[in-house]
Amino acid sequence: MNLADHRHDSRLRFSVRQWCAGGIASRIRICLAGVAVLLLCGCSESGNGQPMTEAETMEPVVVETAEVQPWPAETFRRFPGVVRPDRRAVLSTRMSGAVNSIPVRAGDQVQAGDVLAIIESREVEAAIAAAGDQLAAAQIAHEQAVKNVRRLQRLYSEDLVARNRLEQAQVREQELDAAVRQAASELQAQRVNLDYANLAAPFPGIVSEVAVDEGAFVGPGTPILILEDRSALRIDVAVPTPIANRMPTEESLFVTSPLLPEPVRAEFVAVIPALEEAAVGQRLRLAVDSPPDALQPGHVVDVLVQDRDMSDRAPAALPANALIRRGQLNSVLVVEEEGGEHVLALRWISVMARDYGEGDLIPVAQGLQPGEIVVVNPSPELREGQRVLPERTSRP
Repeated sequence: MNLADHRHDSRLRFSVRQWCAGGIASRIRICLAGVAVLLLCGCSESGNGQPMTEAETMEPVVVETAEVQPWPAETFRRFPGVVRPDRRAVLSTRMSGAVNSIPVRAGDQVQAGDVLAIIESREVEAAIAAAGDQLAAAQIAHEQAVKNVRRLQRLYSEDLVARNRLEQAQVREQELDAAVRQAASELQAQRVNLDYANLAAPFPGIVSEVAVDEGAFVGPGTPILILEDRSALRIDVAVPTPIANRMPTEESLFVTSPLLPEPVRAEFVAVIPALEEAAVGQRLRLAVDSPPDALQPGHVVDVLVQDRDMSDRAPAALPANALIRRGQLNSVLVVEEEGGEHVLALRWISVMARDYGEGDLIPVAQGLQPGEIVVVNPSPELREGQRVLPERTSRP
């Protein structure tokens, strides 16, 4: 080996020793970093050995709370009902002809006897004229027969005519009398038909719909107008059979709707079997006398029916300002104790129809028990598991 090769071999051995020394140092630095990470993770665990959440690491905040109380009043269930007029008539004619005139429009208020539509009646008028002529002819013939009977009676009393001639005259007079009555009946029938040509209101009400236009041809039974009496309304409510069977006949129910400024009282009328509708038990028929203007036929309203099944298990009374609505779901923030601290827990609940007159309380059927503490006026920044400091506990 020459001198150049010796120097190259020395430099190679020095580089290898330097790389090994550097690798050991790198391994030591990596190990120290791992130990540091483990120590930090150990410091971020909660008391139960689980990593602490972001909410648990936040500083406690002051919240206002209230204690859940038992529901102080009766509980109700909400059922949808359809509002209908007290009286509703689909008006038609038994004549055939064109509609000459409709002097009313939908929404007009009319009185009983007002003419609502006029049907072409030339054929009926001609029939009335013919029946009148026939009646007049029958009356003349009958009067002549009466005179003939009187004359023959006088002659028969003087033995100037045979008895059979008198009897024949009397029979003829009776036949003509029957013809007079028949002609009078025909004339009366045609006059009745003429009355159908002038369609009149059978009761006071509101014209809710005009089904045909002027000039249209209508036949017997063709709907022309719909008249409704809205001075009183009725509401049909589908309810389960057990509730219908326990419904007192003298009970009054409350009707609510977003269109009504306040609940409306409805009187119980009857329970009607709903045999024509599948999966429906019974229908409650309710009556509303002197309804407000905002309540109209066709509206769908909510009827509050007392839930007597809840009499033995009263629901919890939740302050309305503690309820959190998320779409169709309802929840509250419950304050629970953990390790001497107060922690928030998100609780999903099921609410019931509220009895009007109970202030700002909402009945809760499931999810809460009387005595639990809930947060009122919860801030959107509050999180489940967050530590809190209850400012005060007030009764709803």
